[in-house]
Amino acid sequence: MRALVSLSGTLPTSTELGKLRYDTVIAADGSAWQLLERGVVPHAIVGDLDSFHRIPHAESAFPGCHIVHMPDQDANDFEKALRFGVAWGADEFVVVGMNGGELEHTLNNWSVFMRYSRRLPLCVYDAGRIGRAVYETLTLPSQPGEIISIIPQPRAVLTARGVVWGLDGELLELGTREGARNQSCADVVEITVHEGSVLVFYDAFAPWRRDGTSVVQ
Repeated sequence: MRALVSLSGTLPTSTELGKLRYDTVIAADGSAWQLLERGVVPHAIVGDLDSFHRIPHAESAFPGCHIVHMPDQDANDFEKALRFGVAWGADEFVVVGMNGGELEHTLNNWSVFMRYSRRLPLCVYDAGRIGRAVYETLTLPSQPGEIISIIPQPRAVLTARGVVWGLDGELLELGTREGARNQSCADVVEITVHEGSVLVFYDAFAPWRRDGTSVVQ
């Protein structure tokens, strides 16, 4: 079961959300209101619920929704949503709303994303792009000219094939050398991480496909 997890950052439009494929929707705290504005009613709302309850009688706006209070202050609402999703039976997660608001909150979300990506299939959708954590290998169908960004977390030795600026067992490291805004030059991009880990960002919807098929399938 694939879960759409909504965080309290900047959410996609209703049109963009409609292109994503998922079986259930889990809202982290106040992001439930943003989803509702976009015509999406979450199946569950999870977190400390401080933002959710700022509107009186909030529960009445979400009939039939599971509202789960998790006050644990050692985990942020993103982590709580993932924990709930696993218990709910989800085995894949598409995350929206990662960015926006306070910068430290965004960075904390990315830390949670990297940690949980070690054991769960996670991807992030934002601004028409998909982000994935890679610890071993990733093979992507692509088209020449597609922007492929490879960001070390914080250090990685890797090989990248099918991109204009290829890598062959080379080091990327934050503060020294990153791999943002590379370009595909082949039908397939292959990334092999020999040491460390990276975040890879690529087009979420292939505009050259007539059916507009989402990569998140």
